[in-house]
Amino acid sequence: MQIPENPNNNDIRDALLQLGQQFEQLDSKFERLDNTVERLDNTVNRLDEKVNRLDDKFDAYQKGTDGMVRMATTIIIATASVVILAGFSPAVNAIITALFATNQ
Repeated sequence: MQIPENPNNNDIRDALLQLGQQFEQLDSKFERLDNTVERLDNTVNRLDEKVNRLDDKFDAYQKGTDGMVRMATTIIIATASVVILAGFSPAVNAIITALFATNQ
């Protein structure tokens, strides 16, 4: 937009009309930008919700896995105890029998 050195009323009017059109163009660009930012915000919020749901699923999976490991460890320890103590059973029986035999 060029304004002459000595503008008349028509020159000023034309300059103001051009300025108004440029502001309207800027306003529409800002509206489009605002819409784009809004859509981006919605997308980020949906992604955040998905991540939170995945975190919950992972936590549940981790807790389940930890429980299974504890249960397996308990079973292994109990089985090992039975196997080891079963081997001592005849020796323990002989000692108890000998102790009771000496007391009578």
